[in-house]
Amino acid sequence: MLVDYHTHTSFSADSDAAMADQCRAAIHRGLRQIAFTEHEDHNPKDMTSFFFEHSNYMRELARCRKQFEGQLVIRAGIELSEPHRHAHKMGDVLAQYDWDFVLGSLHWIGEGEINTFDDTFWTYRGDWRQSLRSYFTEMIDLAEEGNFDILSHIDYPARYGAKHYRDDYDIGAYEDSIREVLKHIVARGKGIEINTNPWRRGLPDPNPPAKVVRWYREMGGEILTVGSDAHTPKDIGAGIDRALAIAREAGFSHITTFEKRKPIFVEINS
Repeated sequence: MLVDYHTHTSFSADSDAAMADQCRAAIHRGLRQIAFTEHEDHNPKDMTSFFFEHSNYMRELARCRKQFEGQLVIRAGIELSEPHRHAHKMGDVLAQYDWDFVLGSLHWIGEGEINTFDDTFWTYRGDWRQSLRSYFTEMIDLAEEGNFDILSHIDYPARYGAKHYRDDYDIGAYEDSIREVLKHIVARGKGIEINTNPWRRGLPDPNPPAKVVRWYREMGGEILTVGSDAHTPKDIGAGIDRALAIAREAGFSHITTFEKRKPIFVEINS
C-alpha cells in the first residue's frame, strides 16, 4: 500500500507548496493516504518557530478532504521538534486539535543551542563523531519522555554532513545509544519511520539506514511508517517503494497508518 506519512505544505515555513497541489501529486503517484506533518517548533532560533497556524491548517485540510474525497485519505499531522524540551506548550497544541498523527523530531541539541542542519554541528564537539554521539544521547531523552507517535528521521544530521564525514560514517558505531532509543520506543508502544529524503540528496541510505530498521524489528518493534519528507509536489511519494523493500527485508509484513493517533496495520502488499 503506497502512503506518505511525512510531508509538508505552506503551513510549514520551509515550504511554499499548496496543500491541494500536494494532494494532486499524491493521487498522480498512486498514493492511497497522505499525512501533512507541519513543523511545530518552539525554539526561537529556528526559522520555522511559531509559524504553523493550526486553525487555518485544519480548515484547509477539511476543504481538501472534501475536494479529494474518494481519491485520497488525508491525515492531520504535526511534526514536533524537541517535544521533550517543550512538553507543556506542545501538549496544549495536541489537546486543542483533532490530530491523527504526531511525529517527534530532534533538530536542535545542547539545550537548543546547536542546529543539526548547520555546519557548526559537526565541529561543536571538536570531532564530528562526538557531535553525532551527543545527538543520539539526547535522542534517548526524547524517546523516553516525548509525546509523539513516530520518532522521525533517526539519524537526521547524516543527510547534511557528507562533506564532513565523507565515507567514514557508519551508524553501527552508535549502536549502543540507538538501541537504547529503540528500547524506549518499543516499551512505550511508539514507532519509527523510514524517511526517504537522503536518497534525493544522492546518499546511499535513508534516515535511518536499513540496519536500524532490522535492529528495531529484532527488538520487537512493530510500528513503522514511511515518508518522503517532501516539501514540494515533485517529491511527494519519492522513494516509498524502496522504503517498503527495506521494511520487507527487515521482517515487516506490514506498515502502519494512523487515525486519531491510533495505529492501523496495513499489509505491505495490499
